[in-house]
Amino acid sequence: MWRWIIRVYVAFVIFVVLIFSSSAALIQVMHLFAGIGFPGFSHAVHQHVLVMMFLLGMLAGQVYLGSNFTGRGWFRSKSGATYEGFKLEELKPWTWLILSPVLMLGVFFWFAVRGEAGLLGQTTLSDFYRGFLMPDCSNARLLAYKGDLTCSMHLMYFGTWIAAVGYSLAPAFRRRAWIGLGVIRGEIGMRSSAETKQEISMKEKTDLR
Repeated sequence: MWRWIIRVYVAFVIFVVLIFSSSAALIQVMHLFAGIGFPGFSHAVHQHVLVMMFLLGMLAGQVYLGSNFTGRGWFRSKSGATYEGFKLEELKPWTWLILSPVLMLGVFFWFAVRGEAGLLGQTTLSDFYRGFLMPDCSNARLLAYKGDLTCSMHLMYFGTWIAAVGYSLAPAFRRRAWIGLGVIRGEIGMRSSAETKQEISMKEKTDLR
């Protein structure tokens, strides 16, 4: 039981670190594009926050969690046994489930805010969709979200869960990409081999003449 708790905890910490690193890289790219006179990229990111979070999750999930992330020798029980073999890469596709409590916490806070405002009894499915899942935050910059409770909750809870979905799908995407790359390489190799054989055949015919 304790091994599973620590395994999930380590998986969560690595997810946060990788998402933070991907976000920092995205911010630098946005500044770079803005500096060379292309602010449209930054505008597109602000307009499509959930798409950005999903892609950040996909990017962070491309990091293979092999032996360097298994916690080998890092954690020891009271008996002295090490918690090795965490197999975090196998746990990665379930990150969306691990982060589901974050989404549920956001839903709870949203309803709590509605309750404090006296609007809980008037809440409809449309209010939940427009107020929590898909609020209009197109005019708010990411750094200004903390001044907007609706947009900040949307990014912190639902956006984080969307990033976890992208992170969970990353291994499958990577496998399909490698399979597709292998097929392309195979086709190129077959064409190259056929062309080589054709050239050899033509050369042999020329020599016979």
